[in-house]
Amino acid sequence: MKWILRIGLAGLSLLAWMFRSAHSQKRETAVVQLSGNAVFSPFKLMFISDVHRRKLRSDMFNDKVDIVVIGGDFVERGVPEQRLRENLQVLRQLAPVYYVFGNNDREIGEERLRELLEEQGTVILDDESVELFGNAELKLTGIDYFAFREHSVEDAFCNVSKGDSVIFVSHTPFVFKHVKQHYPVSLLMAGHTHGGQIRFGPFGVFDHGSLTSTSGITELISNGFGTTSIPLRLGAKAQYHILEIHPSPGVQHLAQSSSIR
Repeated sequence: MKWILRIGLAGLSLLAWMFRSAHSQKRETAVVQLSGNAVFSPFKLMFISDVHRRKLRSDMFNDKVDIVVIGGDFVERGVPEQRLRENLQVLRQLAPVYYVFGNNDREIGEERLRELLEEQGTVILDDESVELFGNAELKLTGIDYFAFREHSVEDAFCNVSKGDSVIFVSHTPFVFKHVKQHYPVSLLMAGHTHGGQIRFGPFGVFDHGSLTSTSGITELISNGFGTTSIPLRLGAKAQYHILEIHPSPGVQHLAQSSSIR
């Protein structure tokens, strides 16, 4: 009987640990150099994805950043509108907010969600590129969740020139390979996979979140901030990212005497 009790207590302890892991967060930082010709002063970008049902608080985020990028699945079915408003207000207090749709966002109604996002001054990237800080060569490019639209990537890059320094954001990382093969891009960011969410050592439904750089192109795949369905995590802690963005080494010396902010 004692061993049954011990197993039960161990199981409860593990569940408590997994619940705590799903409701804490890890701040990840990195310095990223963009390829391309854009001349700009270094700036800080906050990337957060897959918030789902979590409630954001101002004391969770202490960094001074210049822009916030939401990588989709900010809400899902059952999330109250008031929580969405408050979560957006927390991020909006940090910096201007940019947003791309994820696969769960539309569950609360796309038209109403768009109204709420725009009410809070959020810029929705609907398969398009926008200039950052008024710099025509520095672009933030975002696509709708790829399952919902055709020609998303093609439309998003239609106003991007070959020499531009481009930050690309998508809810899913599964489009990264196509983007890198066909379009000029410096940094790609996504969430969606939750880092596998529940992992047993190296094994999980999806790979653990990562930040990698190859041939001048940086890829960020986040574990995400929240969970869906099961509010538990194991081996894939909730996270958000603070990226310090620098121009290409070849144009850095010009950036030192030029400010776009």
